[in-house]
Parts: sequence; C-alpha cells; structure tokens
Amino acid sequence: MKAALTAARDTKQSPVLLTPENSAATYGAGYLAALQDRAREEFPDVAFTLIVDCGDTPGYALACLRAGVRTISMAEHNDKIADIARQMGAELVRRPT
Repeated sequence: MKAALTAARDTKQSPVLLTPENSAATYGAGYLAALQDRAREEFPDVAFTLIVDCGDTPGYALACLRAGVRTISMAEHNDKIADIARQMGAELVRRPT
C-alpha cells in the first residue's frame, strides 16, 4: 500500500486500493481499519479510497463499518448493509472488476 500511495503522491493521482476478496474475514475489521487510518496519517495529501471486501458475510461488513472502514464491498449487494453504511457516513460499493 505504501508504494502505491507514494506513487500516487508523486503523480498527483487519487487511487482506489482494493483488498483481496473476503479480506475482512482473513485480516479482521480492526486491522483493516487501522491500515486505513495509518495510510491517511502517513499520506494526508493523497485522496485515496480503500475498498475492504467483506465477501458474502454481513457480520464482517458491519464489523468493518463499526471499526471505521469508510468503503466496503460484498459479493452480493445487501440493501440493509448499504443503508446502515449510509447512516454511518460510509458506503457499500460493487466490487470493481
């Protein structure tokens, strides 16, 4: 992530960073939120989006939102999770292909 954000800073771009599929289950919401926060601290001048993939598990999606992850994706769109994300100032997006 650091290399991508350094390159984005050098080229004045706003990258979209995507975690591996189902990473919320693999790494945990706390770790991914901390990763997002640390990147924002180290690269305050880079407007990046980190999309955390929550697979097909609403529980992981909710955990990520509670931990402060701003953008999540799921295998299938979930209206309830999307609504909760909006209420928390976050968003559920379709996983980029």
